[in-house]
Amino acid sequence: MNDAPPVTVPSPCNQVCWLDAAGICAGCGRSGGEIAEWTKADSARRLQIRATARQRLESKAAQGSEVLDRGPL
Repeated sequence: MNDAPPVTVPSPCNQVCWLDAAGICAGCGRSGGEIAEWTKADSARRLQIRATARQRLESKAAQGSEVLDRGPL
């Protein structure tokens, strides 16, 4: 039996899935590696991934790059 607590951090995926030239998803801001890691990541790691993804998207927006509507992160 698995005694680990359930993972409750939802994915930031918004079904806008395409990687830019840097390998970052234009919809959620995660890297290809972070997307692949997501299903096995614990809650703490998922929170780190979400925070990093949010920073990437905010940085793109500040630089005037097109950012797609991603909903709440």
